Amino acid sequence: MIGRAWRRPLALCCRACLAAAWLPTLAAAGLAVLLQAMLAVPLPGLADAPGARTPWLHLPLLVAAAACAARAAAFWPLVAARRQGADLVARLQRGPLRGCGAAVAGALLAQFVLTLPLATVFARWLGAPARAVVVVELPSPPRPLLAAGQPPLTFALGGRRLREVHLRPLAGPPTGAFEPATVEVRCDGERIGTATLAESRQHVRIAAPPRPVQTLELTHAGGTVPLLFGPGSVTAVEAAERSAAWNGTTAAVVWLLPSFVALAVALLCGAHAALPTALTAAFGLLFVQTVGGAGPADAAVRALLRGHWVGATVPFSAWLPSLAAGSLAMIVAMLLRRRPGR
Repeated sequence: MIGRAWRRPLALCCRACLAAAWLPTLAAAGLAVLLQAMLAVPLPGLADAPGARTPWLHLPLLVAAAACAARAAAFWPLVAARRQGADLVARLQRGPLRGCGAAVAGALLAQFVLTLPLATVFARWLGAPARAVVVVELPSPPRPLLAAGQPPLTFALGGRRLREVHLRPLAGPPTGAFEPATVEVRCDGERIGTATLAESRQHVRIAAPPRPVQTLELTHAGGTVPLLFGPGSVTAVEAAERSAAWNGTTAAVVWLLPSFVALAVALLCGAHAALPTALTAAFGLLFVQTVGGAGPADAAVRALLRGHWVGATVPFSAWLPSLAAGSLAMIVAMLLRRRPGR
C-alpha cells in the first residue's frame, strides 16, 4: 500500500522537486550568508535591525519556489501542451486535470519541506527574535487629523493586553511659529505618556499598562504642527509572546501562495501552450508576487525577521486574493482540459 502511494502523482512530483531543488536552495542560502557578511555595515550607536536583512532570506526562499515550480512543470507531461508521453499519462490518469492538481500539490509540499528550515533556523541566524509579538495596526478614525482645536482621536482595542503603543503620524506645515506637537496618550482615560512629534513618520514608543485596554485616546496638548494619523500611524504591541518556530512555519506556509498562483496559471497557459510559455508565465508571476511585493510573501518575511507574529501581520484575509486567483486559474484550466478518457 505504501509502495503504491509513493507511485502516485503527488509523491512522484514531490520527490522529483526535492531532488532537483535542494542543492540550488542550499547554494542560494550559502550565497545569502556570504553577501550578508560582505555587505553588512555596522553602525555604532544604532540598534540591530533584522528587518533590513529580508533580501538575504528572500533569496533562498525564491530559489526554492522557482526550482520546485520548474521541476514540477517539466516532470509532469500534462502541465503543458505537446509534451512527449502526455497521451499515455492522459489514458492512465483519471480526473479533469489528469493528475496535474496532484503534481502542483507535490511541488508545494516539496517547497514547504525546503523552506521550513529557512524560515525557522536560517531566519534565526539572520537575527529573527527568539519570540514573536503580535503587532496590531489600529484602523484610522473617520477624521484622523490631530491639531489645536481638534477633538481627541479614539481607537478601539477590544480588551487587548498591551506592551507598547507606537506612533508614526504624518506631520503637516506648522500653523504659526514652529513648535513641535505634544500628544497625550491615554488608555481608558488613564494618561500613560506624552509624545513630542515634529517630523513625518517620527517613531515614538510608549509603554502601556499591563491590563486589558478597551480604548486608546490621543489628545493634542500643545504645539503648532498638525498631525495626520492615517493607516499604519498607530500600532499596538500585545504583551503576550508567541513561538518563533510557529512564526517561521506560518511564514513558510504563506510563501506557498505565490507558487500556487504561479503553477495554477502555468496549468492554464499549458492547456494550449508549450512548456516554455507556461514556465515564463509561472516565473513572471512568482517574481511579481515575491520580489515585486504584490502578494503577502514579502510582508510575511519582513514580519518574521522583525519578530512580529505573521498571523497578525498577514491575516487570512490577505491570503484570499492569492487563493481566489489560483483557484480560478485551476478551474479554468480544468474546463479547458476536459476531454473524455481514452
